[in-house]
Formats: sequence, structure tokens, C-alpha cells
Amino acid sequence: MKRTNGGAQWWSEDKSFYLALMLCLAAIAVAAYLLFAFPNGTSDDDTMQAQEYQADDSVTASEALERIPAMDPQPAPEQQETQQETDTADPAEQPEQQPADALSFAPPMDSKITQDFSQNTLLYNETTGDWRTHEAVDYEGKSGDAVQAAAAGTVLAVGEDPVLGVYMTISHAQGLTSLYAGLADPCVAEGDAVKQGQKIAVLGEPMPLEEKQGTHLHFSVSENDKAKNPKELY
Repeated sequence: MKRTNGGAQWWSEDKSFYLALMLCLAAIAVAAYLLFAFPNGTSDDDTMQAQEYQADDSVTASEALERIPAMDPQPAPEQQETQQETDTADPAEQPEQQPADALSFAPPMDSKITQDFSQNTLLYNETTGDWRTHEAVDYEGKSGDAVQAAAAGTVLAVGEDPVLGVYMTISHAQGLTSLYAGLADPCVAEGDAVKQGQKIAVLGEPMPLEEKQGTHLHFSVSENDKAKNPKELY
């Protein structure tokens, strides 16, 4: 009886030992399987999902540029502040922009006007003894008085004419041309560039068409070959 009880006790203790040993071996086997099957700690499903995401959403250098959305560069904080100040500035305080081709005219002589521009009203001409229009402005003076360019431009012609006498024409911007008649001793030649106020000649004999008016400058301006009142440009 003693032996039987001792054997039963031995078998019970031995059975518990082997059961614990088998559980440990099973745990080691499962851990080893997981370690070798998934070295990065991810499952097959996670790996496949990551590969599908990269295949669908990645952009390579060979793909069309339209797949890449355009990005508007954001200005630096300093630039944003400057832009806000410009946008909120009072329009009245903004400097007025002058056109790049702005043209300035000035009288060719600082003297009295003896006969004004008259495009629609007939004026009596003492030399011809009839009534006619006067599409120019006449400035009084004496022989030798300086005549200046009314505006910057290029000399078109310098010559002598039976009606105008010694004359000069200057081409300006915006289709404008100025004519000076009753001159002497021109200071510039055809093709020369002149500045506003530059001396171009002096007064000489009056133009034959207005001889009885005495020495004076006959000054006219045309815009695209149409007479224009010079005083509208001053």
C-alpha cells in the first residue's frame, strides 16, 4: 500500500513536470515561427496594403507632370506685410504714373504773339490783300533773335521756300510735326536730334507770304498731317 501510494505520488509529480515542459516548448516554437515569418513585426496583410498604397500613390520622374499638383509659393511674412500696406494705401496718396511717351511743348520764343491761330475764321493778309485762315501762331521779334525747338524731336528738313522763306521742320512723338518759318542761320541739320529749348536758328527775313508783317516767327504744328493749335500743347 505504501508503494502504491508512493508510485501514484511520483506519477502525479512527473506528469506536472512534463506538462509544464511541453507548454514551454510550444511557446518557444510559436515565438520562433513568428520571428522568422515576420522579421519586421508586420503581417502579410499589412505588407500587401503598404505595397498597394505605394503603387497607387507614388509619383516617379517618368510620370506626366500634370499628376503633380501646382503649388503657389507663399510670400515671406515681410512680403505679406508690404503687400497688405500697398493694398490698403489711400489711392489719393499713390504717385500719379506719367505715360512713358509723354511729350512736353513750350513756345519757341519768349515774345508777344502778333497773329493767333485761326483755322475756321478768315483773317485779312496785308501781303496778299485777301482774307484767309491762319493755321499758325506768329511771334514778333527782330533779326538775330534766337528761335528754340518747341519740343524734343528730330530735324526733318531745313530749306528755303518761295512762300515760307528759310524754314525748318522737326518731327516729334505722337505724330506731331512743328514748322518754323522766317529763319536765318540754322544751327542744326536734317537728321539731328534736338532737345526742347535748344537753339535751332535765329530770325531773318520774314516769310514772303507775310512779308508786310515785318520780321517775325511763323510757327505751326500738325498732328498726323492735320493742323493743330500750338497753344493747346503748352
